[in-house]
Amino acid sequence: MNTKRILIVDDDMPLAQSLKLNLEDTGLFEVWIENHPSRALATARAFSPELILLDYIMPGMDGGDVSSLLHQDPYLSHVPVIMITALISNSETGDAGVVYRNGHYMVAKPIKFDNLLQCIETSLKSVAVA
Repeated sequence: MNTKRILIVDDDMPLAQSLKLNLEDTGLFEVWIENHPSRALATARAFSPELILLDYIMPGMDGGDVSSLLHQDPYLSHVPVIMITALISNSETGDAGVVYRNGHYMVAKPIKFDNLLQCIETSLKSVAVA
């Protein structure tokens, strides 16, 4: 089976580790974690992820800043980014648990894992088609 590489960029290490374990338990993904937003670009270059889960609120650089750097990088500009954030609520996202804003899917915290998996699948398919 061909696993997909996912990079999680989140300063909340317990959440990132939980996501990593749950994603890897599916057998579909290889996951790396970067919990310092200032190192996200270098880590992404080293890992070559096929998708990035990016926390929006982090100290120093927020997810918007990191996303901008990633999309300016010719090597990483094609990699889809899913924002994970407490700025939106699960009541705002409805049953899907996801909204599309400012060119990104945004997943509400606390994360509903099944909704996240669906969003990852949709994002990876959109890249495969492009």
